[in-house]
Amino acid sequence: MSLGSRVERLPHTPAADAGQLPEMVGRARQLREITALLGQGSVAGRALLLSGEPGVGKSVLLGEVARVMAGAGARVLSAVGVRSEAELAYAGLHQLLLPLNDRIERLEDAHRRVLRGALGWGDPVPDGRHVADSVIFLLRQLATERPVFIVVDDLGCFDRASSAVLGFVARRSVGSRIGFLAACRSGVETCSDRAGLTEYELPPLDRDAAEELLGVRFPGLAGPARDHVLAQAQGNPLALVELPAAQRDASADLHDVLPLSLQLRNRHASRVARLPAESRRLLLLLALDGTGDPGVLRAASGDPKALTALSAAESDRLITFDDTNRRFVFRHPLMRVAVVGTSTLTERCQAHRTLAEIRAEAPERRAWHLGRATLVPDERVAALLEEAGQRAGRRGDATAAVATFTRAAELSPRPADRARRLTWAAYLGADGTGELRAASELHVRARCADPDLTGSPLTAATAALLLLNGGDGDIDMAHRLLVEAIETGSHGYDAEDDALIETLHVLRLVCWSGGRDALWAPFHAAIDRLKPTAPPLLRARPDRLTEPRDVSWRAVRRGRGGGHVRRHIDALMHLCLQDFPAGRWEETETLAAEGLRICAGRQYPFFSWYFEYHQALLAAVHGRFEESRSTADRIAQWAMPHGVLAAAAFADHARVLAGLGAGDYECAFRHAVAISPAGRLAPNMLWTCMDLVEAAVHTRRTAEAEAHVRALREAGVAALSPRLALLVAGSAALVAPDDGAVGSFEQALAVPGAQDWPFDLARIRLAYGERLRRMRFVTEARVQLDEAAEVFESLGARPWADRATGELRATRRSRTGAKHGSVILTAQEREIAALAASGMTNKQIGERLHLSPRTVGSHLYQLFPKLGIASRAALRDALTSLPARREPRRG
Repeated sequence: MSLGSRVERLPHTPAADAGQLPEMVGRARQLREITALLGQGSVAGRALLLSGEPGVGKSVLLGEVARVMAGAGARVLSAVGVRSEAELAYAGLHQLLLPLNDRIERLEDAHRRVLRGALGWGDPVPDGRHVADSVIFLLRQLATERPVFIVVDDLGCFDRASSAVLGFVARRSVGSRIGFLAACRSGVETCSDRAGLTEYELPPLDRDAAEELLGVRFPGLAGPARDHVLAQAQGNPLALVELPAAQRDASADLHDVLPLSLQLRNRHASRVARLPAESRRLLLLLALDGTGDPGVLRAASGDPKALTALSAAESDRLITFDDTNRRFVFRHPLMRVAVVGTSTLTERCQAHRTLAEIRAEAPERRAWHLGRATLVPDERVAALLEEAGQRAGRRGDATAAVATFTRAAELSPRPADRARRLTWAAYLGADGTGELRAASELHVRARCADPDLTGSPLTAATAALLLLNGGDGDIDMAHRLLVEAIETGSHGYDAEDDALIETLHVLRLVCWSGGRDALWAPFHAAIDRLKPTAPPLLRARPDRLTEPRDVSWRAVRRGRGGGHVRRHIDALMHLCLQDFPAGRWEETETLAAEGLRICAGRQYPFFSWYFEYHQALLAAVHGRFEESRSTADRIAQWAMPHGVLAAAAFADHARVLAGLGAGDYECAFRHAVAISPAGRLAPNMLWTCMDLVEAAVHTRRTAEAEAHVRALREAGVAALSPRLALLVAGSAALVAPDDGAVGSFEQALAVPGAQDWPFDLARIRLAYGERLRRMRFVTEARVQLDEAAEVFESLGARPWADRATGELRATRRSRTGAKHGSVILTAQEREIAALAASGMTNKQIGERLHLSPRTVGSHLYQLFPKLGIASRAALRDALTSLPARREPRRG
């Protein structure tokens, strides 16, 4: 049978008993398109996400594609998302890798330990990136024997940790023998990063296909009943099959049906209710465990033959046994919901208690099941849940941590314990999930549980984060909350107190954002009082907080997979800060856009300004000056009323760069001294030092430029980082007198690692070339200007590239001319005329070309009669009429 005629397996109904029926209707085109996208029936290292409404046939289509791939020789691994396990780390991965237990045990020690830990087999829970690396290593080993095809159903119900690993596998499958196909409901956010996944939306059946399906499955259904089914089902295959069956029930009346989703749920529930009690018990264990592992059922029953009780469920097509992966699977996710929904509270508690005993070797799973099995306050269970929440928080799974701490609070007998655990849940919610409304509700519950906890440090940290991101407060209010809680708390300044340390981190953020020295005094006082000593990260200088790129990227990958949101944002901030000076401007642009999307989508508006700042920088260096200025204005207009002076200073830096690029050095200097006056340093923005010096030099403020260089040297700024060493050396060269300029510039160019900062280095070369030209070392000037122009061109820094090119032209003025009649214009005359025609004043032209306004005026006075004009207004037309000038070769 060809792919075009293969049909999907639909739920069993008596109407299908009459004879051999086709298995799929109306999906031939989709099946062809999907298999083509995946590689024409072979595993070609491609990844696809299938989306669609519930019941539209995603699961069935996944099964058919998997059958095709298995027929082509691939090994198929599959897993189904379980909503009740969405907060249980690596539950989905446990499903996927369960058939590979033997292969895992044969892996080398490092990968074996990582996977055993992730799957809850006794080893410590590893870092998510290590888990992803070990999974891809295992799959690539399998793929050396035959292609591997991964099928993931209901991706939106997967736990965050598993989703992150699956996203990593999907992105790394390109070009390998590993194929990846996942399905999720339309409009449902998944915890997995969808980058690298081609998305395919599965539509409902059209009218013709829906009628064909009804005709095949229910040939006796006709007239108004048929039309009503078609109208109710709206092309949904599952509804088309279920509604006619419900109509035949004595208690059902098709004309009084409940809404579709509830109708289907009730239909599934009735099928579950017809099963024997032992079958329902085992199905409930399967539904709550989520792995489909037959061993769990055997352990729960203590009888190797207990699985025979599932035969009734298999006969009624509620579940099936996957022979390849050796586990039970529900035929549809709705069936799992129905199984849980038809159970009693007592039955669910008993099932969770049984699973807790079976999963004793996996502490987090055991704690979670115990938490669901316990209905009255129990400090022992609450403590186990709190410990599990702490582990989840440490690995960055804020969502799991919030859920676990919340359940721990609900089971806490003492109000103080309940309030403390709710406070942790609220803090992690505000800090790591972006669910500000839920975090606020938890915060209120914590305060109600124990009013004495209102002034605790962590309560204040939560309130501060809610204030900053909720838009209802400002920096000063958040600062007061935090300082008061720290100074009046009963923590004893214990450096081992996690709540205190978290609060100090929030206070550090507030102080840095506030941009005022006075805010730092309480922070430093608290740090000095910590015993035995403060953590290194809290003691580090604000300008030394950039973390290694691999650490930042690991946090970004976790965040894209649904991990800790603020750590994701912080990592993007660090990467932007590193990428821009390193010349990775395309990556800066991409990451800044990602940061803005996260801030908007996950309710962290407070951090948006930082990514807008980088967009303003990029606009400035690319010559989009108006865009840069308007973005900087928007940042400042938000920052000032909220007291976020750091954001206002960063906005000034964007304005400085736009001014330097546009040749408006007066404007650049004005905004540079707004960041830090000449001779005084801004500790959080030391990298702006050369900008101020350059603007001061171009506006003939020699004393201010020299004062700033002196301050840089006295503070030892060059020793702080290789980039600052380059900027300090470049600043010193800019103010050096002509008789020492060559040595100063050569010293700047020789700074170790200078090539790592291409834009800064090219600016120093440009200034060096300009100085050499004025000193009439023309040949030497060309060398520096050529190299600067090449770097600016490669970066796309058009204003600076144009400036370097203009300087190069000026070095050839004795051999370069453009005739206008019998008159020859030198290169410098032509450049002055072009700048004047653009609307620049004599002063601005002089600043651009390092000439006095009087010299510029003299040149223009001589130009007008040469060109036969009498005013600046005629310059543009006169220059346009000049013949094109032929550039000689550089040399």
